[in-house]
Amino acid sequence: MNKKRFLNLSIISIAFVVLAIISINLNTSNYGFENRGKLFLEDFTKNVNDINTISISSFENNINLVKQNNSYISESGYPLKKGLWENLITSLSLLRIEELKTNDPIRHAQLNLLLPEQNKSEDEDDGYGTKITLKKEDGTIYSSVLFGMVDRSVGGISGGQFARFPSEDQTYLLKGAIRMPTTKSDWFESLLLSIKKNDVQKVSLNNKNGIIEILSKDDKLNLTIPENVKFDIDDTQLSDARDIINSFYFYDVKKALKEYPENLPTLSFKVKDGLVITISSINPDEGGESWVLINAMSNDSKSEKLAIEINQKTKGYEFLANIITSDILRWKLQDLAIKDKKS
Repeated sequence: MNKKRFLNLSIISIAFVVLAIISINLNTSNYGFENRGKLFLEDFTKNVNDINTISISSFENNINLVKQNNSYISESGYPLKKGLWENLITSLSLLRIEELKTNDPIRHAQLNLLLPEQNKSEDEDDGYGTKITLKKEDGTIYSSVLFGMVDRSVGGISGGQFARFPSEDQTYLLKGAIRMPTTKSDWFESLLLSIKKNDVQKVSLNNKNGIIEILSKDDKLNLTIPENVKFDIDDTQLSDARDIINSFYFYDVKKALKEYPENLPTLSFKVKDGLVITISSINPDEGGESWVLINAMSNDSKSEKLAIEINQKTKGYEFLANIITSDILRWKLQDLAIKDKKS
């Protein structure tokens, strides 16, 4: 090997060594390695007592938890399921940095880290994350974090989760994941009514289109008001009306107003042992799901306790009903007709 070639190889070797040293130095100062294992919300535990409101925003989970007597309740005042806010607080306090990830905003959708408030879709949430904002009593923001896709390959019981701060493009893979319900109704004991269908004796609907009455006897349903119709009745429709209170869940809840218009569209269910349950629509003229009021009355001592239990859960609140219940509250008589299968 001649001297010139040896010199060239030496220069190349030295260059590779220098590049390697630079690379090592860069990696050791990289946030993902230098801070691996550090708490993601460093002072969260110290400041948790100062957090007055936890605002959660996502496609199906928009709720504000407000501090009250060293615990949290929903903004509506409706009781939360036991242990849920505690699980959320604990999981936030345990999040640790695993790796530094992409800072390319184009890739945020892949990690479900798009801002939920930018989602204009009514039926999908592709790429949009869950934003949790922690506020102090004076309204100032302590921290706001956008949580995205869960990564089960990260060690530990909860695996890992991708996250970023809403005002920054940089993303992180965290060890641990937030623990909370995925939909708003799951924050509550959302089953309000559970009445056996065979216990329903009569169903009445009173709205601007008139009165419809369905008699239930020996598991047979008959339209009794109006007495005469000029079309064949769809028995499935009659069953849908009766079965509403078989297992009535709500999808959202809010505080009731002090006053409502008279003659709201109302479904009335006469149940055995003198129990009467009414469901009244707040927004009958709007499409989609309807907000409803629910009330129970008892005409017999046998059902007094159950009526009280139902009213304890429903008094003072509006509930978002499913689309089937909402549509029935808007029924016209013609909606009971058997539909042409070809149409």
